[in-house]
Amino acid sequence: MIRKHLATVLAATVLAGGFVGLSAGAAHASPRVNKCGSAYDFKWSWDITDNSSAAPVVGFIDIYYNSGNGYNCAIARGRDAAVTGQHEIYVAIRRSGTDGWIDDGAGSNYTQYAGPVYVYAKGSCIDFVGGLKYNEFTGQGASSYKAQHCG
Repeated sequence: MIRKHLATVLAATVLAGGFVGLSAGAAHASPRVNKCGSAYDFKWSWDITDNSSAAPVVGFIDIYYNSGNGYNCAIARGRDAAVTGQHEIYVAIRRSGTDGWIDDGAGSNYTQYAGPVYVYAKGSCIDFVGGLKYNEFTGQGASSYKAQHCG
């Protein structure tokens, strides 16, 4: 079920214009809190978007890295101004070039964040996806990023 959900999100993202490029988070994000652990350093927030919306940035995927063990960590969260009744927040991460998605939140009813999820990728890039349903009706956002945070 989870893999089918992730495959649907990835396919929809590719059909809607391919993988989204690197972008910084908006100023009015819900608070970013490191749920990965104190050994993990924050790297960047990537947008979760709903391109059919007037306010397309609806959330963020935060990436952290532990240089001591080579693991990356991902968390997905909603954006305060765009999200009402948020739920179904999910996040997945994998080492680029592999099929092994590590995910959290698909089919859930999370209201704050999804994750943390971890993948070992020392010397490699990572792919990740995040999404959420940001209101009880039709508002949904999802974004996928490929070959990011290479190192």
